[in-house]
Amino acid sequence: MSTIRRVPWFAAALPIVLALAAPAVAAPTLEEALVANAPAVVKRLQAMGCRNVGVLKFLVTKDGDKLSDNVGPLNMTLANRLEIALLLANDPKKPLGVIERASAVAQRTTGANHLTRDGRLKLFAARYPLAWGKELVDADAFVTRTALVSKDLRTLTISLLAFTKEDNKLVALGDDFKTANRPSALSEMGESFVLRGAFDDGALDTNPATLKAREEKVIQVAAKVKEQEVKYPLQEKAPPVTLTAFYDGKPAAIEYRDGKAYLPEPREGQKVAFGLKRDDSKERYGIVLKVNGENTLYRQKLPDIQCRRWIMDPGERPYQIKGFQKDNKTIEEFRVLSAMESGERAINYGADVGTIILTVYREYKGKVKPRDNTDEGAALAAVTRGDWPEEKSKNYNALKARLLEDANRGLIVEGATANSAVKSVAFEPDPVPVMSVTIIYYRP
Repeated sequence: MSTIRRVPWFAAALPIVLALAAPAVAAPTLEEALVANAPAVVKRLQAMGCRNVGVLKFLVTKDGDKLSDNVGPLNMTLANRLEIALLLANDPKKPLGVIERASAVAQRTTGANHLTRDGRLKLFAARYPLAWGKELVDADAFVTRTALVSKDLRTLTISLLAFTKEDNKLVALGDDFKTANRPSALSEMGESFVLRGAFDDGALDTNPATLKAREEKVIQVAAKVKEQEVKYPLQEKAPPVTLTAFYDGKPAAIEYRDGKAYLPEPREGQKVAFGLKRDDSKERYGIVLKVNGENTLYRQKLPDIQCRRWIMDPGERPYQIKGFQKDNKTIEEFRVLSAMESGERAINYGADVGTIILTVYREYKGKVKPRDNTDEGAALAAVTRGDWPEEKSKNYNALKARLLEDANRGLIVEGATANSAVKSVAFEPDPVPVMSVTIIYYRP
């Protein structure tokens, strides 16, 4: 008697820009604030005599805790979105040179960091790629910032800072500004939640008032998980999707404390896999699973709502994900690493490491609100996406046009797992996730 394993099917849904559909709020969204502030930042940098500017990974703090370079994907996505905002705010006749992913070069530069005077000087010794063309340039200045997450998770307070080679001092680029948080950002800052029974009628209305109420509900639940007023999502009796880590084929025990979930770090040489098991409801789920900030489907670093998803239909049997989907036929087995602390390193400019993030979306079957195709809407979508095109553009104008075009383009793709074919299926996600969990692995 042979056993047939059901093939995991996935598809990417058309990306939805939540900020465009949301009603007016007391504070702008992060993307709205970046688009609004970027023109003044560009003018300030050019007035300082800067020709080429890099943006470095940001530090994040919660509740006044110590600033951290590894809160989650948020540290790097903040920098990526600011890069795009600065580029789009440029004067096309005399654009400020925006360096592409300056943190990647900083990571390879021994002793470089923006927290000490000597470390800042080392940053200026390297050569950096511009976001367009093939030229390597010297950086005239670097921009970074800190983000303060409020205790109730409702707001982010952003401080923009810059330093030049000449004065080598961190100076403020204007006043701090406060932005409204969104459920889509909770996974980026390592917060977890699950909605149970809140919308059992299946009504996934996306009109502004209903959408705002549902977003507020998600943030309230996440704050309660953080404060340990409710159970961590994976401790619930029957969460929409259960995530299990397997080390050498055996389930690894999760430890729950302080509103967080922790796994022991896998030993060198161990085989690592992640099992997904869904509940017995009739909902159809789209699942984004990220390891070290990278989607297990094609290593995307996009916001969860724009990532390709594993689809679990009602009655779907559990299955395991054993690596990053590399192309239509192969996977790259997981090699899970932790953030290695070093006395010589003041900040880790590398990839976000040490986290496993699961985000679950219900399928939305109603009428999807059309995208905002205005210049402002396209700019917000591009900043939200926070990603450079794969192929480099020859000049600034070509790159700007490509960014705006890519931001509003749908993502419907097909792919394959290592040992079986998969079929591309249509899936439109409800913009508010029903569940998100962040698991931290560490050396005990």
